[in-house]
Amino acid sequence: SLLGDAASCATIATIALLHHADALPFGLLVALAFLGTLLDLPAQMGRYAALPDAAAQAGLRFERANSIYEGVISSGALIAPATAGLLIAWVGPANVLWFDVATFGLSILIVASAFPAPVPGAAGREEPRLPLRRAFSQSWSLVRRDEVLFPLVAYLFLINLIVGPVETLVIPVYANTVLDSAIALGFMTAALAAGGLGGNVIFAAVGHRLPRQATFALAFATLPVMLIVLAPGPGAGIAIPVLVLVGLGLSIGNLLEYTIYFERIPSYIRASVLGICGGLTWLSVPLGRIVFGALIEATSLETALLILGLVALPLSFTALFLRGLRTRPASA
Repeated sequence: SLLGDAASCATIATIALLHHADALPFGLLVALAFLGTLLDLPAQMGRYAALPDAAAQAGLRFERANSIYEGVISSGALIAPATAGLLIAWVGPANVLWFDVATFGLSILIVASAFPAPVPGAAGREEPRLPLRRAFSQSWSLVRRDEVLFPLVAYLFLINLIVGPVETLVIPVYANTVLDSAIALGFMTAALAAGGLGGNVIFAAVGHRLPRQATFALAFATLPVMLIVLAPGPGAGIAIPVLVLVGLGLSIGNLLEYTIYFERIPSYIRASVLGICGGLTWLSVPLGRIVFGALIEATSLETALLILGLVALPLSFTALFLRGLRTRPASA
């Protein structure tokens, strides 16, 4: 987490300095942006890995701790665009980068000073610290052999083929070609985030009682519903509520996913297992975007939405066949 924030802080500061010195060609900008995001996923997994210990110290269920964590992120996603717009209007786009540098610096201070110490293992035993290669080997072995983790990762790999294009292609292209409105694009994006916040609230309240197979199936079934509903090209009055529903479903599915990870992964290899699971499940995201983009080019937006929706519908309900989800740890 510290390395990821430090990399982002350093690269953004470098971009700002070079811009003010009029020494920032496009190629260098792209390279610095790549370096800044290179450690984003490991940093995110590092924060997730600390979450169960924080939840244990606070006496919270994993479901509720996950919901609070993701709720803060969703709230930020709702207010960040408007805040960025105001700051750009106030100080200019280049100077806004210094606000970004300051927030990363603040994050580093908070993480360094306030992250919880790992909770000891059973009977107060200290968990082993493994060499990197051995930790990776044990983590990969756990993912491959666990009756819940491997089927779940495979399921989410397939689901993310559908999730991948939603924010980057479905919403922008629909807003541009069907609604022909930049304002509609803003409302559609906000609707997705608002639905995510609603999902956090629901999962915090009742997540520990939900049947897991059915929850995954229904949560991700919101994707084909959205795609099929949008295929005929309805107006914003239909598109926006449907996106709220999708945001709610994706939020609940994501929260349940990480709750299961926290229950099944030993703390001493938690970060590396989370990294493997996250890497595998998100490996399909760029592939889904490429396929959907090619499908739009080869046919039309309406046809591409319908095809993707018809593929996603049975795919979402394969969660009902993940037998390992029928039971949960006694402590859950």
